[in-house]
Amino acid sequence: MKAGRSRILALVIVCAMAVTATAPASAQSSTPIGGVTKSDAAWIVVAIAAIGAGIGIGIYYAVHHNQRLTGCAVAGEHGLELQSVDDRQMYILVGTIATIKPGERVRVSGKRVRGSVGPIPQFLVEHLSKDYGACPASPATP
Repeated sequence: MKAGRSRILALVIVCAMAVTATAPASAQSSTPIGGVTKSDAAWIVVAIAAIGAGIGIGIYYAVHHNQRLTGCAVAGEHGLELQSVDDRQMYILVGTIATIKPGERVRVSGKRVRGSVGPIPQFLVEHLSKDYGACPASPATP
């Protein structure tokens, strides 16, 4: 995923450099009728291209970001489950879960699985973002 972002950034830089490459200045001292020189026009094009690239990259990151969940991992009937503190929901963890142990409070990055079978939604773990240690003990109810 990071390699794709690096390629996009490199492509934007190369395009910006290509747009800024202008012809050598001539000895002409008069300005055109509109008051905009070729150099000014080139900088306007560069600014428009930079703004467009910035908007495109911003939209890409807004749409394609990974989701994160924080909560306590527990061993459930469907395997390893996470009681999320973010939305107070239980998720079945699938994917890269070998380093997650029941009883730990963790933050995982990944994606919610659409069309999960059963009443508990699944969360595809791409990696363990942070391990906060043991889950706090919940108070006993009388």
